[in-house]
Amino acid sequence: MPNRPLTDHQEPADPRPLGRAARWAVELALGLRLAFTGGRDNRLRTALTALGVGLGVATLLLASSFPSVREHRDDRLRAQAGEVISPDLAERSSHSLLITDLSTTFDGSKVTGRAVRPDGPAAPLPPGLTAYPAPGTMAVSPALAALLRSSGGWLLHERLPYPIAGTIGEAGLVGPGDYTFFLGSDTLSDADPDVFRIDHFAGKLPPKPVDPVLVLLTAAGVVILLSPVAVFIAAAVRFGGEARDRRLAALRLGGADRAGTGRIAAGESLAGALLGVAVGAVFFQLGRLLIERITVQGLSVFTVDVRPQPALAALALGAVPVLAVVVTLLTMRRITAEPLGVVRGATRLPRLWWWRLCLPLLGSGLLYSQRDQLAYMDGSRTLAVLILGLLLLLFGATTLLPPLVDLVARALGRAGGPPAWQLAVGRLRFSPETAARPVAGIVVSVAGAIALQTLLGALAVARSGGADELGPVDRTLLVADFPGGAARAAQYTDQLRRSPGVADAVGYTAFYVQSPTDDKVFFPVQVADCATLRLLASVTDCADGDVFTTRGSGPTVTAGQPLVAGDGPAGSTPWRVPSPRAVVDALPDPAQPHLRTGLLVTPGAIPAALLSGQSATVELHPVPGTHDAEERIRTDVALLDARARLADPDQRSPDAGFTGIRRALTAGTVAILTLIGAGMLVSLLEQLRDRRRTLAVLTAFGTRPRTLALSLLCQSALSVVLGLALALVAGVLLGGALLTMAQVPVAFAWGDIARMIGAGAAALLLITALSLPALWRRRSAAGLRFE
Repeated sequence: MPNRPLTDHQEPADPRPLGRAARWAVELALGLRLAFTGGRDNRLRTALTALGVGLGVATLLLASSFPSVREHRDDRLRAQAGEVISPDLAERSSHSLLITDLSTTFDGSKVTGRAVRPDGPAAPLPPGLTAYPAPGTMAVSPALAALLRSSGGWLLHERLPYPIAGTIGEAGLVGPGDYTFFLGSDTLSDADPDVFRIDHFAGKLPPKPVDPVLVLLTAAGVVILLSPVAVFIAAAVRFGGEARDRRLAALRLGGADRAGTGRIAAGESLAGALLGVAVGAVFFQLGRLLIERITVQGLSVFTVDVRPQPALAALALGAVPVLAVVVTLLTMRRITAEPLGVVRGATRLPRLWWWRLCLPLLGSGLLYSQRDQLAYMDGSRTLAVLILGLLLLLFGATTLLPPLVDLVARALGRAGGPPAWQLAVGRLRFSPETAARPVAGIVVSVAGAIALQTLLGALAVARSGGADELGPVDRTLLVADFPGGAARAAQYTDQLRRSPGVADAVGYTAFYVQSPTDDKVFFPVQVADCATLRLLASVTDCADGDVFTTRGSGPTVTAGQPLVAGDGPAGSTPWRVPSPRAVVDALPDPAQPHLRTGLLVTPGAIPAALLSGQSATVELHPVPGTHDAEERIRTDVALLDARARLADPDQRSPDAGFTGIRRALTAGTVAILTLIGAGMLVSLLEQLRDRRRTLAVLTAFGTRPRTLALSLLCQSALSVVLGLALALVAGVLLGGALLTMAQVPVAFAWGDIARMIGAGAAALLLITALSLPALWRRRSAAGLRFE
């Protein structure tokens, strides 16, 4: 009987039919074997897949280490600062010490410093030290030592002119990039209110209530940062799809049925994914070794702290092979592999848009439904709905990209154009999925970055008292506060007025007084000489011993009224207010929106004991346009009193929890965009290798190299423009939904959004440029050979 061809409904005769599970195993094993034994091209394709998957796996392992990093950072903070942040004051003994804070700021970075004085030989050592530094010397962190030695740290070196007598070990630092020092002192006294006596360091940090907005920000950030990784891995397992489809046609000719070819293709993808898991583990270990050298937004991490959580790491490593098999099987459903070739050019059914549109709309609806549940964000149900809504919105945007590319390419194809444009449009029409696949990661990344930055910017305004709404930060005023320096306010002012970076200085003493019978009524007091008071208010006639009240300053102070200081060591010192000389109008501060109010007092009108222990305040106006003026002023202030604080009253900052999450998300965004860029380059190089025969044929027919390069650029540019437009819509939609959930007014920073769009476009153009050398190699006549 002549042999009849097999059809999809016929199976080859087998005297020992296999069960479904066994058959799946055999076909997956065949795919695994083909991935490594199908020739050099197959092995190279598997290596490229493993490289792409490995980048994604390394990122997932890094993400699974985040809980460990945070736990270790909290442990370090607790060991270093628990009893300093919330001290239980100890009695003087041989195992106690005095400590005070000397922290400062240099070039936007915090420099954490403390002065210490042991009370006896058994005083506990600060974490990271093996011995106390001698009085007048300091122990510093390695990063601070390098900064002090550098040419850019000379101003800080003037501010900290002490000899370096030791190095702070890892136990005394939160991260390898921390700027920290301990200064030995023999002048600290417990009479100073800013000096504490403790007998141990490790202690409990003050409890923090769960902030639902921070939970929202954390959950949104994790989902947005990890979604591009999943998209990228799904694209990586489809590397070499066209050549793989030709092999599947040969398998069909050999007797495999349609479902079997899909499982064999899944086996090939599984091989690359499994190898990629191993490559990712290697990348992760290499990244751990280098992570101490990286500091983003002031955030640095020790290598020993980066330990993946076992459950999260197992989930990530197990999900990648499963994702490879599922993505390949779903992709093969859209391809008809027949014995004579892969049917791609046949008439295709119209693409269904409704389900693609439903995904982002459903995600937006879920997010909108939780707009009133923010206070219960710690509940599992609300958090699950939030994550599901984010995933639907982000992945729904990627499903819209291939049909959008197809639709636009078909419309542009009918318009004609130069050869490079026609080649690019023809390529997009032939395989829109291949063109959209590398761009999908950028769509998710840019859309997520737009949403995150929109949310971060709005929260920064809300949590900083609206600082961003006031426009650019005004650097025309700095305020120095000298603890316990009321008696030397005039001296500090004269010395700072002679500083090279200071245009003018105004010094006074400010504190509060209150009635001894009613501690709920406070009166602000500012003490200064007559010349200074004329700068603070509309004072005309003035002599030492006068008192002035400002108009609209709240409760009225009557002559002879007894008052006591509301704080400071002289809190119980009585003061009977003299009869006010006049009621004056307070002058507005040029850099602050509020007016000075309360009592304006000359030194002769107030008892000296009442001023004891009060702080001196000096308002400093830097010289406009002076390089490093602020740092010069900080140095001069620190040289007068190391405990002094210099603040910018117009630079309001959000709470530490928000700042930490914002820094972590910024670092994560940089890492993810770097990953996506590297993956896109690998994907583009793989596509060029897969098209080497086509490129060689075009070259043989006289196509100029410039035309091929322009076609590649046009193909990338068209995909990028469509992808970024889709990312803009998705990002704005997602950002608006998150702002609504956070109950923050919906407003978009279009300048930041434009910069992110521009950065995405520039990255893709750079990737295209880096692929041009591979294009020149692929267009040689050697590509016409066929084996």
